[in-house]
Amino acid sequence: MTDVPFPPDLVLDVHDLATIILDCHAQLETRFAKTKLLEINRGTSPLQTLSDAVLPPEWDALSPGQRRVAYILQEEPYATTRVTIDTFAHPDGVKTSDNHTSTRRELEDVYWRCKDFDSGYVLAYVAQQVFDALPPTAKLRARTSAAHLITCAPSEVTVAEIKIQLHEACLMEVVAPQPHLWMQHLSGFDGSMPWVYLLIGKPTSMDLEKDTRVVLDLVLPQIGGRGGGGELFALERGLHYHDDVLSKYADEFQGFKLSEKLRLSPPHIRRHGEAVKAMVLERLAKVVAGEEQFCAYCGKAGAELRCSKCKSVRFCKDCHVLGWKYHKVWCKPSEA
Repeated sequence: MTDVPFPPDLVLDVHDLATIILDCHAQLETRFAKTKLLEINRGTSPLQTLSDAVLPPEWDALSPGQRRVAYILQEEPYATTRVTIDTFAHPDGVKTSDNHTSTRRELEDVYWRCKDFDSGYVLAYVAQQVFDALPPTAKLRARTSAAHLITCAPSEVTVAEIKIQLHEACLMEVVAPQPHLWMQHLSGFDGSMPWVYLLIGKPTSMDLEKDTRVVLDLVLPQIGGRGGGGELFALERGLHYHDDVLSKYADEFQGFKLSEKLRLSPPHIRRHGEAVKAMVLERLAKVVAGEEQFCAYCGKAGAELRCSKCKSVRFCKDCHVLGWKYHKVWCKPSEA
């Protein structure tokens, strides 16, 4: 529980909460806090910024038909500020095999693939802890990009875990300033991997076509994906999530498990989860009190641009176009 006060009749929009959780995680995450992107390599040509000798044995040992991508990142340990999406690309440019200039959306894909690495349980835990901190009389409102809407009590949330195999394996090679010093992070190179998300709402049927519950997947970009509305997470009805969203990036396997609560270990992971939870609750209290405006796409505080139609939802200047695909589904023109 928490000492942060929330009104008993609070209606919390899950989409809004997801953006805030991810922004807080990005502010506190340490693995890629000071790394800038040097190169994107999809395995069709040699590396341009490093020798191919740095590639792990797994790079050439993939399943038939499985794609691969490597992100070469340079760590700047003496930088005084954290890298953001605006400073993520290396000042000398990002090398690609086709000399392609990356768009902001493409840079976001890499940025969040790094930020979300190995964070599925942590972020699902944070969301669950925030739900537990709400008054039992509060309501969660989950609105999807396909215009599906449910409301439920904060207690009506379940943890789901499945096994998936990625369509594209990913290597993140972090190079330090000193020569011959690097750190490798891999996903999708060793067969199936566990995947966790939250199911929001009461179960209404064992048949996915009839079940009305909504999936909240906070780390879909880790495997190269986005939500149905271009979000940096997935918030979709279960059937749509499995058949149309997750299936673009991974194959599912047997081993579906449901549970009520997540617990975090080892201690450093638990500390990060608790720190993100505390920051989210502090910001959420300000939002509810009308003391903070945030971007409906990236979750950053201080967003100043209002939607020109509804006059209520706000965006950062670089986010309004990226956020429109989802927002237009629920945007209602202002009566003022």
